[in-house]
Amino acid sequence: MAHEKSVRRNEPTRPSAPAPRWSPERILFEDEWLIVVDKPAGLPTQPTLDARRASVHSTLTTFLRERDGGAPYLGLQHRLDRDTSGVLLFTRDPRANAGVTALFSGKTVRKTYLALAVAGAAAPDSWEVANHLGIVGREGKASRFGAVRSGGDPARTSFRVVERLGGFILVEASPHTGRTHQIRVHLAEGGHPILGDPFYGGPTRFPAGGRTGMVGASRVMLHAAGLEFVHPLTQGAMKITCPCPEDFETCRRALRTAPLP
Repeated sequence: MAHEKSVRRNEPTRPSAPAPRWSPERILFEDEWLIVVDKPAGLPTQPTLDARRASVHSTLTTFLRERDGGAPYLGLQHRLDRDTSGVLLFTRDPRANAGVTALFSGKTVRKTYLALAVAGAAAPDSWEVANHLGIVGREGKASRFGAVRSGGDPARTSFRVVERLGGFILVEASPHTGRTHQIRVHLAEGGHPILGDPFYGGPTRFPAGGRTGMVGASRVMLHAAGLEFVHPLTQGAMKITCPCPEDFETCRRALRTAPLP
């Protein structure tokens, strides 16, 4: 999520994705001011304390240096959790930073996510969650977030069911604020934890139909599907979308044939 508070949020260790060479096809939009890319799941957005570990920022910087020469500028303006795939925005020129920061701080960027989640007892067609989120526990060095009665930060998310998949749902989430783990917490506390998110109670395996037996989710099935905003320099209307990756679609197809709980 964009402009979250600076909090150590290392979660229980999972195998890191191999460091990729950046593919030009992962660039969704680029001009002299901005670059928007399709972030792969399993790759941190920004460099971590382990300098040997690849990140989107380091990998994309290497790609731009090899493609264009020189020392490219890549400003981090928008963040996604390591396991989250999809649309991620950077600035290409420091003169664009103030305008992009104003977009996010002014909440004029429309962010759209897709998640595969547990349907729960009764998932309505649409709903909204508005509360305050704060740290409610820890697991090792990992901070667990949840609704708090005092303190915390305001958090609001709108949800819409896109497809019902037996005991699961494909849900569209539109966060109006950018708190740490906001979508994951709002879904989990409403009885709809995300598939592949055991940190917030989501299942990692589910029965599929036919003879395929149990199917696993190797990561949190959350995808940043789109960003809409007014370009801070050209004033053009921007709508950038990103298709779901294959692991997400594989789970979605399997859920269509899964038996009802």
